[in-house]
Amino acid sequence: MGLSLLCLLFVSIYAQQEKDLVTNLPGLQFEAKFKTYSGYVAANQNKTWQMHYILTESKANPDTDPVLVWFSGGPGCSSFAALFQEHGPFFINFDGKTLYENKYSWNAKANFLFFESPIGVGFSYDRHHDSYTKANDDQTAWQNFYALKDFFETAQPKYKDRTFFLSGESYAGIYVPTLSKLVVEHINKGQFPNKNFQGAAIGNGFMNVKYLLNSLVLWSAYHGRVSVDDWDYIKANCAGGQKDMDKADFTVHMVGKPNGIDYTGANTTCGQKLTPMINLPKGQVPYNYYQDCYDAALIETDANNPMPADTGFHPEFEGTADLAANTATLINYISTDNQWGYPCWSEAAIALYLNRRDVQDAVHIPQAWRNQATGKFRWTDCNSKIYDSYRLTYDNTNIFFDYVIKYVKTPNFRFLIYSGDTDTVCNYLGDEWHMRDVAKAANLKSSPRKPWHFSRNDQVAGYNQRYSGKGGSGVDITLDVMVVKGAGHMVPSDRPGPAVQMITNFMFPGQDGPDYSSKANVNPNPPLSRFLGGSAAISLSSVIAVILWELY
Repeated sequence: MGLSLLCLLFVSIYAQQEKDLVTNLPGLQFEAKFKTYSGYVAANQNKTWQMHYILTESKANPDTDPVLVWFSGGPGCSSFAALFQEHGPFFINFDGKTLYENKYSWNAKANFLFFESPIGVGFSYDRHHDSYTKANDDQTAWQNFYALKDFFETAQPKYKDRTFFLSGESYAGIYVPTLSKLVVEHINKGQFPNKNFQGAAIGNGFMNVKYLLNSLVLWSAYHGRVSVDDWDYIKANCAGGQKDMDKADFTVHMVGKPNGIDYTGANTTCGQKLTPMINLPKGQVPYNYYQDCYDAALIETDANNPMPADTGFHPEFEGTADLAANTATLINYISTDNQWGYPCWSEAAIALYLNRRDVQDAVHIPQAWRNQATGKFRWTDCNSKIYDSYRLTYDNTNIFFDYVIKYVKTPNFRFLIYSGDTDTVCNYLGDEWHMRDVAKAANLKSSPRKPWHFSRNDQVAGYNQRYSGKGGSGVDITLDVMVVKGAGHMVPSDRPGPAVQMITNFMFPGQDGPDYSSKANVNPNPPLSRFLGGSAAISLSSVIAVILWELY
């Protein structure tokens, strides 16, 4: 009898986790040698908040590799977009119908878990309230906590004893620290199913409002966004008498909007001169200062209607041009980047793909979500209503880092704070100031700043500032503050090879901590999977994408 009950329990658990298995992802053009799961977890105790997740298993050793949890920012933006735009294994083609392979995906040696957070974002929904849009930092932290707890307990219990890391970018600079605090607190109380919380990684994080604004003024001043005369005026009259501009508080001349996230200059002379330094003009991509999108139809979109007028297949990819004979066919007239303007048009193609009924069926989106969704494009990258109604609670996340460092009991716990150095939304300097404060408060010792290298060609990939010491529970703490050279807000999109090398070495450290230049943990030039075919035109676009990745 006891054995029978045990067998029934095993079958029940297996059936629960396998019901979310994605068996046929529409438009997939390569042979995926890993499993993908998509489903829902409860984001509150009474299970009325349903948070959507998608998990791509590790390409290497899914039965032993860690779980890497990802949150996108906004607030109000879907992690599904990051899956298809940045570091997931699936990238979208121009047609919005087919998927090609991202060979630098972060599931190289991790079971990569994406949550669409908070409730109301993407495919996440409230069972009792249509189009739920209320959110703040504390509520989101608890939603994320319950969602992660339910993932380990119910959705995928096979991972409940696995090492796991939290990660995210942008406004996840608040999501990740607040969630980390709750996880550590409840692990110590014996109220969390997985005790193996090993660290957290944040990319271009929104962690300290004052530091981000003040550093953006300096960044703008030295990138030609203000005249030298205006900069002289600002230094003389708007810096509070400070001679060292790094210590000046320019935020006294700024006013915030109700959400506490957006700022503009006050209606004063100083405020007016500072406004163009903190608010980009139309036509400038804020996420990467050097990224240009030349096709206006591809960038003039909004959250309510994410599809631009130009949504069809692009004629420059049509035909049977001999690429070797005619290099002109490889010139990218859409943008200045090495990916055929992927950041410029991929959001529109992703929205087209995810709003297809067959795709939603494949990833197990229920009718309950469809009944609530409104508008032509029901799934959107970012929910503007959540962003507008969101209320920032913590303009400084020091208290959460302090708590984790003081109370975490996991040996060799580590943080990775990485920043693309061309981002103007959450710039690297503000994040470095913030983490220096965190390190000082925790009495972590600073090591000399060093370059790190992309192992494929030994090219300098950026710079690392390490802080290390003992936490309050006596465990070793490592805090790496890194710059990724040439990347913007979405580091994995701009520097895919260095990015996957960075995150993998973070999860698999050496004896002296993570060695971000190491070749030991990741192939710097991974092979592409077997191509499954498609139309001639689509195949050509895939070939072009492959060539561009190889050139990188």
